[in-house]
Amino acid sequence: MEILLPETRRKRYRVKVLVTGHKGYIGSNLYKSLRAHGYETVGIDLKDGEDVLYCLPKQKFDYVFHLAALPSVQFSVENPSYSLRHNVLATSVILEWAKNYGVSRVIFSSSAAASNIKSPYGLHKRMSEMECKLYSDLYKIDTVCLRYFNVYSEDQAPSGPYSTVISAWMEGIREKKPLQIDGDGEQARDFIHLSDIVNANLFAMQCDENFSGQCYDIGSGSSAKLNQIKHFIDARHEVSWIHRDARQGDIRESTAKISPFVEFGWGPCISIEEGLKRCFKKAS
Repeated sequence: MEILLPETRRKRYRVKVLVTGHKGYIGSNLYKSLRAHGYETVGIDLKDGEDVLYCLPKQKFDYVFHLAALPSVQFSVENPSYSLRHNVLATSVILEWAKNYGVSRVIFSSSAAASNIKSPYGLHKRMSEMECKLYSDLYKIDTVCLRYFNVYSEDQAPSGPYSTVISAWMEGIREKKPLQIDGDGEQARDFIHLSDIVNANLFAMQCDENFSGQCYDIGSGSSAKLNQIKHFIDARHEVSWIHRDARQGDIRESTAKISPFVEFGWGPCISIEEGLKRCFKKAS
C-alpha cells in the first residue's frame, strides 16, 4: 500500500528530502524509491566518507529520514562508547540541525531492540527515541520513530548487521550446504519484507497527522516459527539440517504490535508466505 502525494502537490512544493545512511540495506531502497517518485532527494552515508556529525548540508529540507547508524548488536556490546557516538550523538546532531533549518518532520529508524533493552544498541536506540520526543515537545518539530522488527528480502546479504535466518538459509541452499537451526525451532519471529518497511517510511512522511515523537512497531503483526520456515523449505528443496543448541538469551517469541500505526492508514502488504516464495525461488 503505497501512499503518494498528488503529482501537482509535489511539483508545487518541490518537496526536498534528506536520507542519512542512504547506501545501507534499508536506506538504499528507500532512497531509490523516493527518487523514483520524483522527490528531490539527497543522501549522506559514511561509506562515502560523509559523517553525519560533520557533513550535514547547510540548506533547508522538508523531511529527513535518519537511518545512519552502526546497527550491529554485537558491535555495540564490544564497542559501546563508539556505538553511542554514531547511534546517539549523530541523532542529536540531526535533530538540532533539523530545528535550525526548519525541517517539517524527522522520521527516525529505530528497532524492536529499543522496547526490550538487552544491549547498548537497544539502549542507544531508546535514547534517540526519547530525544525525538523531546524535540517534538520542546521545539515543535514533528518526529516519528519506527521500530523495525526482522526485515528480510530476496536480495538480503547472508552476513552483516541486518542478516536474518532467512538470508542465511537462502545462502546455504545456493551453496548446497547443510542449513543450521538453533534449539528446537519453535522460536517465533515477526518477519517483515523490506518493501513494506520502505512503504512504512513513505507513509510516515506523507501522513497528514502529527506524530509528536511517538514510537510505532513496524512489522507484519504476526510471528512465524523457524520450524514453519523449515517445513516450507523442505517441501521445495533437498536440504540437510544441522541442529545446534539454543543460543543463550534467545527469546522465544517476538511480535510487532502494529495496530497503532495501522490506525493511521498503513498496513503490510507482503505475507510471510509470499515473501518466502520470493526468497526461496531465487535461492534455488
